[in-house]
Amino acid sequence: MMLCWILISLFVGFLKAQENPEVIYAQVGGNVILPRENIKGDVYVNWYRGKDINITISRNPQSGIQRAKEMKTHADLLPDFSLKISPVQESDFEIWRCEQHVLSSTYKKTYKLYHVTIPKVPAVIAGDSLSLECKMDSSPVKPSVTWIPPENSDCHQSNHSREKIKVKDVSRCHSGVWTCMLEYGSKKKYYTNATTTVSVIDLSASPDTIYTSSSKVNIPCSLSSKIPWSILNETGLSGGSWSFTPLSDPKSTHSLLSLSVGSVVRWNKTQGKDSPVKAEGRELKDHVLSINLPVSEKIRGVYTCSLTFSTKTLSRKVQVEVLNVSSSGGSRVYEGQSVNLTCSLGHQLTSDLEVKWNCSSCSIFFGLNLHQSTLSIPEVKVEHSGKLTCELWKKGEKLTSAVLSLKIGKRSERQRERVIHAKTITSE
Repeated sequence: MMLCWILISLFVGFLKAQENPEVIYAQVGGNVILPRENIKGDVYVNWYRGKDINITISRNPQSGIQRAKEMKTHADLLPDFSLKISPVQESDFEIWRCEQHVLSSTYKKTYKLYHVTIPKVPAVIAGDSLSLECKMDSSPVKPSVTWIPPENSDCHQSNHSREKIKVKDVSRCHSGVWTCMLEYGSKKKYYTNATTTVSVIDLSASPDTIYTSSSKVNIPCSLSSKIPWSILNETGLSGGSWSFTPLSDPKSTHSLLSLSVGSVVRWNKTQGKDSPVKAEGRELKDHVLSINLPVSEKIRGVYTCSLTFSTKTLSRKVQVEVLNVSSSGGSRVYEGQSVNLTCSLGHQLTSDLEVKWNCSSCSIFFGLNLHQSTLSIPEVKVEHSGKLTCELWKKGEKLTSAVLSLKIGKRSERQRERVIHAKTITSE
């Protein structure tokens, strides 16, 4: 009989405690903190869930923190003995009770969890619109809503104070974690953050121009975020391409590679035998779409990387400039010859570009203007042999450099006689 009265009194206490529970919003999969009221003294703290008369987790000044043997949720106590639930599960959305005992006094506080949810949005192609909504269960309070955009470098975005928002002309700046922050409560302010990840499909920014003189050049093209190819396929990806337009013939465009999509994504060769550029096909494993090319004067031109979707095409253009240094007499000349040294991109340099010649172990440049594209040496000597370097600069930054190994040989006695004879005839 006594046990029945104890159970009845506990149940009546439970009903009274849940008459006006504090509203707390939470997102499934997120975390939530139920704050403990700050009661002074050597306090015993007991947390209960729902109609359970058994303690879920408690703090005892003598024995410390104790948990139920079969705890149904991922709950723990913070240093101030507030209850933290992480991750929040669907079964956690109910009444939670906190009972504190100090000597003969008992303090009770109840909370009720309510859902805040963000419907999942599909990946968005750059330039399209993004719609987000923060949905909340109806409760005795009316939260204010603030949408906080992702923090991305070189992006300056404003918060939005509405439950539903629409962002037009999205870019990589909108890709990442969006946060719906709720602020609510009358006597005490509570804050809840719900999050969702937005994937914006775009190509990363590329340099306008690449200057090179090395044996290989990487022409960059990549997705701005590491989105799986399966997501791109779902968004309507139908193909892609690399093409090349020579600087020497702007009206002629050559197809280099085409993108095949499906379970395996790969670049396939499309260039013909007469194409000045030879790009290799490959299977794509990640977000990098770049191509590597052997460097020669033939690859000077504009390269276009494209991804084609059912609604639009994304593309990036990169101009490749090849710096070349050459001698009018070839790499091996003889003393006494006149030689023109040329450092060129194959066309006249723009006003913001300049060349700088140097040669650390030879004296060929003595008395010459080392900022000219072409240097004229009236008569070379053996001691002029060495590695000649031409550097290309723009606004104080070195873009690339090219090296020419110049070998100057001695003439044989017979060659000297021929040169002297030729000079004599010329003077006459």
